[in-house]
Amino acid sequence: MQKNVVYSLSVGRKVAAGKVGTLKDKADAGAEPSIPRWYALRAFRRKVFSLKEVFESKGWKTYMAMRSIDKPGGSQAFAEEQIIPNLIFVCCPVDELKAYKNKHQDEFMIYRESSGREPDPIDEKEMENFMRIVLISNGKDVMLVDMPMPKEGERVRVVDGIYKGAEGIVKRIKRDRKLLVAIEGVAVVAISNIPLSCLEKI
Repeated sequence: MQKNVVYSLSVGRKVAAGKVGTLKDKADAGAEPSIPRWYALRAFRRKVFSLKEVFESKGWKTYMAMRSIDKPGGSQAFAEEQIIPNLIFVCCPVDELKAYKNKHQDEFMIYRESSGREPDPIDEKEMENFMRIVLISNGKDVMLVDMPMPKEGERVRVVDGIYKGAEGIVKRIKRDRKLLVAIEGVAVVAISNIPLSCLEKI
C-alpha cells in the first residue's frame, strides 16, 4: 500500500518574538540574532520527538516530514514514521538555539556554515518550497533522499501542474529522470513523472 507523506509543521504554545526571517534577512542574520530563522538539526539517540516537544514549549516552530505506514498484521490502523530519521527543522532566534545547544551538547547537532562557527540558516523561500513539495506530493512519485545536491544538471522551473513554481535540477537516478528540489546541504526531494512540457530552463 502506498505510503502517504504527512505535512508536519508545528507551533508551540507561546508566540516567538519577532518575525520569521525572509530572503532579505539573510544578509542581516548575523546582526539580528533575535529574528527567528529556520535551522536543520540532527537528533542523537532517538531524541527527535522529545526535542520537538521541548522546542514547541518554547514557542518555536518545528517541521518533520512524516509518512503513514501500515501497521503489521493487516489491520486498518496506521503508524507514522520519519522519512529521514532524526532530522528536524526548527524556526527560532539563533542566539536562543545556541544557548540551548550549549547546555545540551549530547542531544543534537546543528547543520553549520562551511566555517563551522555559526548555525547555517535556511532561506524562508527555500524552506517553504521544500515543505510544499512534501505536502502536495502526498507520497506519490516522490522520495526524500539524504544526499548532497548534485553540482551538475539542468536547472529548471515547473510551469504547470501541482508542482508549479518549484525549482530544481533535473538528474537521472536509477535510470529515471527526476526533479531534485533541495534544502542545500541537508536533504533533497526527488520528484518523478513530471512531463518535459511542464519544465522550463532557468
